[in-house]
Amino acid sequence: EGYLFVWLDETPGAIFNALDINQDKEVPLEEFSDFIKRQVAEGKGRLKPARDPESVIGDMFKNQDRNGDGRITADELKLKAEEDAEKALHEEL
Repeated sequence: EGYLFVWLDETPGAIFNALDINQDKEVPLEEFSDFIKRQVAEGKGRLKPARDPESVIGDMFKNQDRNGDGRITADELKLKAEEDAEKALHEEL
């Protein structure tokens, strides 16, 4: 399937704080979508080509909203690199 979104430069250090536009410790789909679209518009990231951007962003959001409550919290947010590192650690154990 491949990537949904890829950073073209460094990943923002405090990514949750960047996503949480109104700083209420929760990121609903609207804030998530605004952030991703802004990254693409500023040339900092790229969405999977040949798919509807809203659909791609929705899939990304669902992947991060691990408890399905319609909001992403800092505890839920994980980048693919972090997930891969955790998976490798579990496989080693």
